[in-house]
Order: sequence, then C-alpha cells, then structure tokens
Amino acid sequence: MNGGVHEHSKIAAPTVVKWMHPPIGRLKLNVDGAFKLATDGAGGGGILRDHEERCVYAFSKNYQGVISALDAETRALWDGLTICYNKGFLDIMVETDSLNLKRIVTGQMHRPWELTCIIQDVAIITKKLKARIMHVPREANQVAHSLAGYGCSTEHFSCWESGAEIPHVIKGSYCLDKVGCPTLRL
Repeated sequence: MNGGVHEHSKIAAPTVVKWMHPPIGRLKLNVDGAFKLATDGAGGGGILRDHEERCVYAFSKNYQGVISALDAETRALWDGLTICYNKGFLDIMVETDSLNLKRIVTGQMHRPWELTCIIQDVAIITKKLKARIMHVPREANQVAHSLAGYGCSTEHFSCWESGAEIPHVIKGSYCLDKVGCPTLRL
C-alpha cells in the first residue's frame, strides 16, 4: 500500500518457447549475429532446415570492422540469404531474434545510415527469394545463436551441409530443437 493506494506489480508468467518447423515443402532459415564490444569480436551464423528439422546447411563466419550488434545481425542475415539464393532455395521463411532488424528490413523502422548499403542488398535478395522475415525470441533461435558465437571464435567462413557435420559445440542446441525440446522464457 502506498498512500492509501494499492500498487499491483505485474508478475510475468513464464512462457514455453521452442523452435517450430516450417510447413511441409518449405525451408526455414534462422540467423543471428554476435558482437562482443570488450574484445571487438563479431560473428554471425545461420541454419537452414526443412519440415523434418533436418539441416540443409549451416554457416558460421567471423566479421571484421563491425560497428554494432545490429551490424553483425544484418551481415548474418545477408550471408544466410545470399547462400540460399546461390543454392537456388526460394520461398523461404526467415527468423531472427533481432526485432530491430526485422522492423528495419520490413520497413517498419528507419535504417541507420551506416548500414544502408547492406540493408538495401538484404531487401533486394529478400524479394528475389520471396522470403518472409519474422521475429522470434532468442530461446527459439538457439542454434543460430550458437553458430554466431562460434563465428566470433573462428577466423574464416565455415559452411556445413548436414547436421552431422556441424561443430560439436553447436550439436546440443541442434539436437534439442530436433526433438522439440521447449525452453522456458522468464
């Protein structure tokens, strides 16, 4: 009670979150970027999966000259879309845990001038692929998050053609997604 008025604080109930597979015949690309200000390290990663949760490809990359987390997120999205385009994968679903990136790419928010060129490229590739970009909570994007972190620690671009080939440090989150294991979001 505060001055005769009851104050009610809202208690958020935890929600169950998990990666959802795309519909039959569609592919889903999850991407994420990582930016570590303390070490000036940045990386990105992504994974393309089918409706049976099988990895079609996954990638991880170290980024030099990155200026922000949004920059790393945008580069990871560009890399993922470019790989899809080069491999001929069209009409894909794309998920990112960066709400700002989703809003910028879909025209709901102004883009930072320093990222104008790459965001214009992303918009062009998105139209060519007929890609739909959606926002998901980080808990539903764990494999891409792990791949982005892995990208921070490598010196080159890595691409894997199956779930069996991805690095051991990524396999845990990949296997949890594959069996539909949920995560609690507090």
